[in-house]
Amino acid sequence: MAENIHRNIDVKGIASSLGISYSLFRKDFKEYTGYAPAQYFQELKLRAAREMLAETQLSIKEIAYKLNFSSYEYFLSFFKKKVGYTPLEYRNLGKV
Repeated sequence: MAENIHRNIDVKGIASSLGISYSLFRKDFKEYTGYAPAQYFQELKLRAAREMLAETQLSIKEIAYKLNFSSYEYFLSFFKKKVGYTPLEYRNLGKV
């Protein structure tokens, strides 16, 4: 998943490639990580977004695009909901 952070992933395809059912994959994955596969992937994207905001000068739109969020607006609302700050506020916190 981490290697494909910039793409959409097919969680059911991952299970299939492992030769197990999606429900078993999801159950085992959640036991191991504490997250359902899709939630885990979103957390990876969030971590990458935080790093990009702190360590690069990429625009927020570029970050949303690079991480393959469905839209810029979705990225803004997702980030604010998870972090408590907008991406711009988060970036500016590091400059204080």
